[in-house]
Amino acid sequence: MDGEQVASPAAPIAEWLTPQNTAIPVLPALAGRVIEVASDPDVSLVQLANLIGKDQVLASRLLQLANSAYCAPMQEIATIPDAVVRVGADGVRNMVFTVCFSSRMYDPSIYGDHGSLLIEHGIGTAYLARMVAELVDEDEDEAFLYGLLHDIGKLLILKLAYDYKRRSGTTVPAEEVATALEQHHASFGGITLKRWGLPLTLEEPIRCHHDYRSASTAPRKAMVVYLANRLSHRYGFGCDPDAYNILGDAACREVGLNAAWLSENDGRAQGLFEVARQSLIGAPKR
Repeated sequence: MDGEQVASPAAPIAEWLTPQNTAIPVLPALAGRVIEVASDPDVSLVQLANLIGKDQVLASRLLQLANSAYCAPMQEIATIPDAVVRVGADGVRNMVFTVCFSSRMYDPSIYGDHGSLLIEHGIGTAYLARMVAELVDEDEDEAFLYGLLHDIGKLLILKLAYDYKRRSGTTVPAEEVATALEQHHASFGGITLKRWGLPLTLEEPIRCHHDYRSASTAPRKAMVVYLANRLSHRYGFGCDPDAYNILGDAACREVGLNAAWLSENDGRAQGLFEVARQSLIGAPKR
């Protein structure tokens, strides 16, 4: 582009890949309050409904989710209190987090084509993590969160590259950004979690989602998100479909994921993903 310099591929990654040199977009104040209230085990559903009702986007997404095929409604839900009861406090928290997460990834000047793909991959992996968690008796709602956020470190890396260009007038080479995304996103996920003030119980599953055996405190959770990510790549959620033989993976044997379960999931995963995209982020059917 006119007047724009391009950094030499030989330039060390450390010149721009420094978390202290950027600001991560914060969560909206109302969303943070909703997440805080929904995470309280003694939460009042009336209080939660009142908070959701203050935001038109969150309210409409909640009603859409409560009436979606995912919740299998017997009758149409028309009010926020009824929707909160239908979805539950944990479901509301996860819905709010999904909407906030996706809203922070849409700026093409920062994330380019990566943003929408990362949103789709996160949502697909979140729902698959719920399925795997159910199989191994782990908390399904927590699994949704670390599935959704497993690649959140990529948000930070892309923002670092963007901020470096703004400061220096020099574009980080695409291949260098790609290398950083591949090699550093898991560890940078932990940094992002801390800056967003999220529960530390999410940190290890996110940091170890490519190497669950390295997890020391939550290896089963790390295995859940590892398998969910593998499945998400299998189905091409926010990425190209991967022909990896997941049934040959040792993690499948450890959790009892067999051919019958995989065949059933192959038949329903795409439909569930489309429901999730439409109800949580309002994305049109592909």
